[in-house]
Amino acid sequence: MDIVLNQTLGEPIYNQIYSQISRQILNGSIKADEQLPTIRNIANELRISVIPVKMAWDSLEKKGFIYTVTGRGTFAKKIDNTEIEKLRKKDILNFVEEICKKARNMNVDKDEFLEMIEKNY
Repeated sequence: MDIVLNQTLGEPIYNQIYSQISRQILNGSIKADEQLPTIRNIANELRISVIPVKMAWDSLEKKGFIYTVTGRGTFAKKIDNTEIEKLRKKDILNFVEEICKKARNMNVDKDEFLEMIEKNY
């Protein structure tokens, strides 16, 4: 499992962890029913507090990406293809909403913004 934190993004650490783990589950890097490292192990590996990892785990469990078996650990949940497509689209839509908000806040013209998207797509 690969998690890379970027302190300069301004994005909360727990969001970065949530995003990266959920994407790895969606793209199959983390297989269904694969056991995940403990919260404490991830926190130690990333050299951060257990709190943001716990927050990410809670969100992942709430949104149906992982499940916990008492005494055994936390595992990636099996997600069917229809659900994967739905979650991927939702993830992209969330990102689009974020970037549109940022563009509006920076007074970027809609046509200029769409041109930027076209160039980068």
